Amino acid sequence: LVLTRRSEDTAQHSRPRGWRTLHAGEPRSPGPRSPGGAIAEESPAAAADPKECAARLEAAGRLLEAVQRLCLVPRPTFRDALFFPHASALERLLALLRRAKFTIDVCVYCVTEERLVAALREKAAAGVAVRIVSDEDQAFNKGAAIFKTAAFAYTVVDEPLHEGANGRKAEGEREKRMHHKFCVVDHRILATGSFNWTGAASSRNCENILVSSEPKLVSAYSAEFERLHAAFSRSNPVSTAAAATKLQAALRGRAARLPPAMGRAQSSQGTAEEKVAAALSQLLAQAPSGRLSLGACRALLQRLNLRPVQARWLLHTATEECCELMRRRGRRRGAAAEMAALLSSLGSLAATLESDLLMPPSAAAATLFFPSVAAREELCGVLATARHTLDVCVFTLSDRRIADTVLDAHKRGAAVRLITDDVTAMNDGSLVFELAEAGVATVVDSDFEEWRTAEDGSMRRSGSTPRHMHHKFCLVDGQILLTGSYNFSWSAGNVNCENMLITDDPYHVRRYGEAFEGLWREFRRAMYVSRQEAAVRIQRIERGRRERTAGARGMRQVVNAASVKANAGRRIAGGRSPRAR
Repeated sequence: LVLTRRSEDTAQHSRPRGWRTLHAGEPRSPGPRSPGGAIAEESPAAAADPKECAARLEAAGRLLEAVQRLCLVPRPTFRDALFFPHASALERLLALLRRAKFTIDVCVYCVTEERLVAALREKAAAGVAVRIVSDEDQAFNKGAAIFKTAAFAYTVVDEPLHEGANGRKAEGEREKRMHHKFCVVDHRILATGSFNWTGAASSRNCENILVSSEPKLVSAYSAEFERLHAAFSRSNPVSTAAAATKLQAALRGRAARLPPAMGRAQSSQGTAEEKVAAALSQLLAQAPSGRLSLGACRALLQRLNLRPVQARWLLHTATEECCELMRRRGRRRGAAAEMAALLSSLGSLAATLESDLLMPPSAAAATLFFPSVAAREELCGVLATARHTLDVCVFTLSDRRIADTVLDAHKRGAAVRLITDDVTAMNDGSLVFELAEAGVATVVDSDFEEWRTAEDGSMRRSGSTPRHMHHKFCLVDGQILLTGSYNFSWSAGNVNCENMLITDDPYHVRRYGEAFEGLWREFRRAMYVSRQEAAVRIQRIERGRRERTAGARGMRQVVNAASVKANAGRRIAGGRSPRAR
């Protein structure tokens, strides 16, 4: 901003000596030529030394590079957000898997989608090392493809929840689930979210996948995969020993052939540097008054196809090219105006780099892995920072700690909205209707409507199918996104293998915000939960719970009475009467 203003006002700021400004009320000099104009023509700035102008340009370029280095970082080279059900979402996920050249690490709760299994089989046949971690219970379900993947991928499943030191299972006798849903491609691209690799998830459920090549996120999820894979491989390997040996040999063979790490600007070599310098010089020569527009800068970036890590190198090259142009033009009139035009061009290029290739460093990026009490507390801490808005889109909400945090945000005056599944909302322990009764705006999902193309080409509704609102993401103040496999339940935080990603990347925040607004508009028309309806449903749930409790108590009384009667009969048959005892 400072450089842009300087470039616009250079003609004024570069005339400190010999230039007299007329103040208000001061009479102007008569005649066709004012004294100020004559002095301006004789001002040293009008015939400035090109070397001095080039030095000023170079200093401005160094300042701009320093500001970008301190305040901006390269954008991830690969970002996407997939939302289901959508025709292109599954195709984009398949395209991501087909990009793999070395490794594919899949850590997913359930795998039944044949197209995804076929894509993994195809990459394994091409020499890509495929590893899979999945859940033990889901592996035995109807349609599960875990044992099919064991034929070409090193596959392991999680361990069952063993008894503790006291000989008892965990609280509530809950079984542990490997509930992750993420994939890492070539240790460079991460795909995580709520999406199970099933036909229902891709065709009718409400699901999401966040895709990013942010190195910190990729390394964190890769470390979690390695931890789980190593832990489960010792007890529950599904692949044969031959498959494991083949995989290890493939990994050793590719270790030396991995491409250089991201972050190294390969285009800074001679031919590429000359190409960029020539393109910049040509643009500056053709631009009117030597000024580059934002459109011209964006067209240049698209033509050069540079990566984000090369942004600072491109700005440095542009600064050197501008200085060289100033030196070549020599001593002549209007050097100050030319310097202003070149500064403006640098400003346009910097603005284009910042909008297309750079971004502010993340202030809220984090990865949470469960089970972990500390991770659960950090999650609640992020939700507690909501001051204006809190949008929650989650499959299950039964954790009292999280529900209280959401309710506290509502009481502070934040606009809280909740989207959840209509089936899980009626489960025992669900706190959805309690929040709705307290005034939190709440909607539940509706059935998935199926459409067909009629003979006249119009779309007609052919029926509806039950589905799940399976998202698990939140938006805090429209600036922070939380997404992953984590349901807001006690089991998710204390027993299951789960993950939650926290980011303030503007791209992902915007995409998930648009998805939330679309779901809110869709479900609000048909499935809005009012306070009165929430109270009625709470009463219905409580009545059902009491009836089940009373029934169980009555059944125990009947069983106990029958047991007493049977014992009395045995004693009488043995010659002893109850009265005698």
